[in-house]
Amino acid sequence: CFLCLKGIAQQCRRCAMCRQEISPDYLDRPDLLQAPDPQNEKEAEAFEDGYQWFYEGRNGWWRFDDRMSRDLEEVRTLGMDRLETLICGTLYILDLQALVQYNKDTPWRRRRIKRDLAANVVVKGVAGIR
Repeated sequence: CFLCLKGIAQQCRRCAMCRQEISPDYLDRPDLLQAPDPQNEKEAEAFEDGYQWFYEGRNGWWRFDDRMSRDLEEVRTLGMDRLETLICGTLYILDLQALVQYNKDTPWRRRRIKRDLAANVVVKGVAGIR
């Protein structure tokens, strides 16, 4: 998935398959086979009540990918207040009480998260992809 490849590109700077160097600016302008439409609610996996999960960054809200959204929704449904998960090869804490996400190694750097109806949010992209 894109987030796994992004983690490899940021940490190793080499392709896991062919070992060629990955350009540092490649992730700013990736060659996508099919670009996601962040405003298209049909592309996103909405839950029974129509809600989706978002995080704040780069001057706006971004939609979590479907896998991360399912994980967050499961944690919320079970009444748990936080999720520890790997994002781009880095361990993150997603705090559903404070509605923030942070790198476990740098907890003072936080970004907001929210669960909202897609129609209420202007979405910049999906999981870091414009």
